[in-house]
Amino acid sequence: MIKKLIVNGDDFGLSEGQTLGILKAHRDGILTSTTCLINMPFASQSLEMAKQYPQLGIGLHLTITIGKPVLKTGLSFTDENGYFKKRGAYDDYEPHPDQDELYQEWKAQIEKFISMTGKLPTHLDSHHHVHLLPQCIEVTKRLADEYHLPMRQDKPLINDYPFARFSEDFYGESVTKDMLYQIFNYDDEIFEIMCHPAFMDWTIYSQSSYNILRTKELELLCLPEIKDYLHKNHIELINYTQIKNGE
Repeated sequence: MIKKLIVNGDDFGLSEGQTLGILKAHRDGILTSTTCLINMPFASQSLEMAKQYPQLGIGLHLTITIGKPVLKTGLSFTDENGYFKKRGAYDDYEPHPDQDELYQEWKAQIEKFISMTGKLPTHLDSHHHVHLLPQCIEVTKRLADEYHLPMRQDKPLINDYPFARFSEDFYGESVTKDMLYQIFNYDDEIFEIMCHPAFMDWTIYSQSSYNILRTKELELLCLPEIKDYLHKNHIELINYTQIKNGE
């Protein structure tokens, strides 16, 4: 059985519905952590709203697949209108970014997060998991090392922090109560559940192929019986701050 559990809400700042869903799942459910799309228009308001929840860990959702870049460069991953080229369930596009352009853009996203919050993100992950692609992973590791940050890993990739295993098990058709109980019984010291709890709005519906199931995630994460199960089985809810501090 898992001993420590991180429940991370991806896409914080994508839209008002996404942000409100993540904050509710933290306030009323088991969500402990989130990662912000710092380049999206609602990011600033989302980070302001999060000040009411000091126990919520806030990391950075690195991206080159939604919205516009922070920098006005990056031709290897932007289209003719200056937007990131889209990658999703129904798109064949696979980013193969220039390494220097990627480093500069993701460093700019980290610096923008710092300037908006006055602190480092708790950790790094990415939209569509592009930070783990073979063509992106070295830049990710370089920035994680440069800023001394943990990052989402599907296998041990950096050795500075305890390893929190991550998988996409709670996603799509597997967004069920039974899947949550199955995950809780994995044999891991530390595990991260990725989730996207949200109230549906037009931004989510129009910009993401993964939309209505976000509302089901929100309902399940807020069930009292789920929180009770974790408590009765001594599974500690943490965020990446505890990993970074070695607690």
